[in-house]
Amino acid sequence: MYLDTVSIWNWRKFGERENGQPGVKVSFNANLNVIVGENDSGKTAIIDAIKLGLNTNSQDSLWIRDTDFHDNSKSIKIEYIFKALTEDEEAFFFEWIYFREGASYLRILLEAEQTVDINMKSKIIRSISGGEEEREQPLSDSVKQLLTVTYLKPLRDAELELSSGSRSRFAQILKNLSYFQNDSGASKSKIEDILSNAFSEIQEIIDKPVLEKMSKVIEAFFEKNRKKSPEIKPKNMKFEEALKKLELSLGDVGSGLGSSNLLFMAAELLLLSDNTIGAKIALIEEIEAHIHPQSQLRLIKYFERKSKEEGIQYILTSHSPILASSISLEHIILIYNSAAFPMRSGLTHLESDDYKFLERFLDATKSNMFFAQGIICVEGDAENLLIPTLAEVINRPLYDYGVSIINVGNLAFKRYASIFLRKDDLKLNFPVSIVTDLDMKPVSYYDENLCYFEIDHEDEQDIKKIISPVQDESLIGLFSNFDSLIIKINKIIDGKMTTEQKQAIHDILTKKNTLKYEEIITARAKKIQSSYMHEVEKTKVFISSPWTLEFAIAESGLSSLLQDSILEANYKEARNRNSKKEKWEIIPDSEKRAVEVYQFMIDHNVSKSVVSQLLSAKILDKKSELATILANDPKLKYLIDAIKHVTGGE
Repeated sequence: MYLDTVSIWNWRKFGERENGQPGVKVSFNANLNVIVGENDSGKTAIIDAIKLGLNTNSQDSLWIRDTDFHDNSKSIKIEYIFKALTEDEEAFFFEWIYFREGASYLRILLEAEQTVDINMKSKIIRSISGGEEEREQPLSDSVKQLLTVTYLKPLRDAELELSSGSRSRFAQILKNLSYFQNDSGASKSKIEDILSNAFSEIQEIIDKPVLEKMSKVIEAFFEKNRKKSPEIKPKNMKFEEALKKLELSLGDVGSGLGSSNLLFMAAELLLLSDNTIGAKIALIEEIEAHIHPQSQLRLIKYFERKSKEEGIQYILTSHSPILASSISLEHIILIYNSAAFPMRSGLTHLESDDYKFLERFLDATKSNMFFAQGIICVEGDAENLLIPTLAEVINRPLYDYGVSIINVGNLAFKRYASIFLRKDDLKLNFPVSIVTDLDMKPVSYYDENLCYFEIDHEDEQDIKKIISPVQDESLIGLFSNFDSLIIKINKIIDGKMTTEQKQAIHDILTKKNTLKYEEIITARAKKIQSSYMHEVEKTKVFISSPWTLEFAIAESGLSSLLQDSILEANYKEARNRNSKKEKWEIIPDSEKRAVEVYQFMIDHNVSKSVVSQLLSAKILDKKSELATILANDPKLKYLIDAIKHVTGGE
């Protein structure tokens, strides 16, 4: 059996939704679950809610306080649904289970309310029951015991927990192992006999030197007619007391906190793998505490494997992008805006091959999206470097808004954007800005005599296979003239077309009215936006116009700074830089000048990353005077709008 869902009403930051729906409903996988989210998103509240109703096998006390009520006028209610019960479990929990469509469910309900007693003192009364809704009945102690979870708190003092003493957690673990519970006490008796014999041997050693001297003192203390003689007897040490004398270590002197934490986890998990009936749930908060990255990776892979082999359900919380990047999205539960969003297949707009792709390429840098308030997806290093700089200039530094930039490369936009788009009724509405290039060269790039043709495959099905390689279906094509289109098609299909085929294409093209360049740009932009599910929930696409980021900047109020950056990256000598810039400055048309500047960058293989670094430094040096330019520049508007979208609108 495993914990399938936890529904929470009025507990801490989770209140109650419309129509009495729970403030949050968390759906878990049967094996591994990693709860992620920004600070104060409610991860600990969910873990504590599970502990509150099911209790822990280390008998941690979790009191309900006044501050735990989201609304003091309402009751706290937490519902736990268990699924996949075995026949033995169904028999044991029979009084509290119900059946739906041939499957059995165990439902546990915790309720707590604030009352005033007869002395007018405020009290919090809680109850735990089980069974189908409106047919609940109290749980027996034996049932409660089988539902307890293993809990590892954050910032734990593992060395203290594993050391000897009256509060030794290691002693509690050993005492509860089935090895010492199911053999009618034989192992316990054996240990007690060994200890008794050991004390007898000690007695033989210390009797003479201790008792001879003590006897003389005792003789002086008592009257002659009340003569007393001291004696040393072996203590009859019980099994539980003996366990408190043991401590667990790795045998190294001065083991670090990380090693001690790993050892403590191993000890706690002994009890879980020992169970055959009941829940086998491990709750681990901030699993990365005191553990270096490589150990984190080994640990999470171990949990991923063991959860399936031994049927243990792990529910972890983490702030670690390293952990989030090392496991499949199937195991991640994102807590955002007081709601829980499992990332498993069927609940997002990701396809099955998207999950496989992201499992390979979701690294620590990209996985920090799960701990952000919003993300900006970019396709290259230039945007990655420049957008934070622009945000700083317009007084919206991304770090102040909890926004992360994710450099996904130019082939993976849709995969990453779809992570935050839901198929279920509860929408995530996570702000995502996708910044991409239109990748259409401007008119000034081509010859003077241009013809623009719209390729529409629906007109002539018989030549669809010829036109398709040129452009995607219904896409606008841009060619210098009809002859170049024929040459391009010939080259792609690796052969010559017949006269009839040429005539068919000519007939299609001549039917079309010549399109204005602006119409082509608009059509291309709509095509890109629709492919990224533009404006679904809070995902929006922001596109350069018409070519690339560098071309947009070259045509903007930052053009001079970009020119300086390109020339500094390419020329060592100032005279060469000055000479080239003078030639650019005399070009009167801003678009033609931008083409020359960007084409120079392409032709000379000038590094976009280096140029972006140089340009960022120059922009920050003139931050105050550039703020107005950035706010009103039409060529940079798409970048500014992308920043505003994830930092709270206008």
